[in-house]
Amino acid sequence: MALLSVNGQRFLSLTWRDIEELVDNLFLKLGETYKPDTIIGVMRGGVIIANLLSDLFQSQEVYVIGCRSYMGKDRREEVKIYHDLILKDLRNRRVLVVDDVSDSGNTLKTALKHIITPRSPGEVRTATLHIKPWTSYTPDYYVDKTDAWIIYPWERIEAIKILGKIFIKEMNHEQVVSELSRLTRVKRDDVERVLKDYDR
Repeated sequence: MALLSVNGQRFLSLTWRDIEELVDNLFLKLGETYKPDTIIGVMRGGVIIANLLSDLFQSQEVYVIGCRSYMGKDRREEVKIYHDLILKDLRNRRVLVVDDVSDSGNTLKTALKHIITPRSPGEVRTATLHIKPWTSYTPDYYVDKTDAWIIYPWERIEAIKILGKIFIKEMNHEQVVSELSRLTRVKRDDVERVLKDYDR
């Protein structure tokens, strides 16, 4: 786990080994008080964490949901569910909803309000690896709180695209490539390729 800085902005760059350790810590926190029989991962990062937790819990009941909230034309929150839960009924189930981070908190709130709660779970808890200090939703279980920009190993290319647009305003091309390579652990040539493809 590397806490790095670029122009005063902090970045938490995580490896797959870091993820395994964080999930182990999350499992220990959960294991003390809650043993789910149904684990639901929120796409994208939550699905990976849900699978790792299912192995630790020795549970075969792992499901996937995908949703996001956004501001509609009339300035009211709208919800897009792009992958609904295959289960129509959660009665008598001990459910754990998992995501990688609670940043704004909107994704978990949306998942609970529009997907999980209407299916009447027997019990439901939420868990993430990280939370941000400004989140509007604190999960029942989490491992770490950070205000750093988190770069998970499953979103390195996405990070290059987003940060590339920000960094190019602050530094020259060579510096951008160098910093992105350092933050994401992606080879410089591959960073160049991603940036070039993104500019098309």
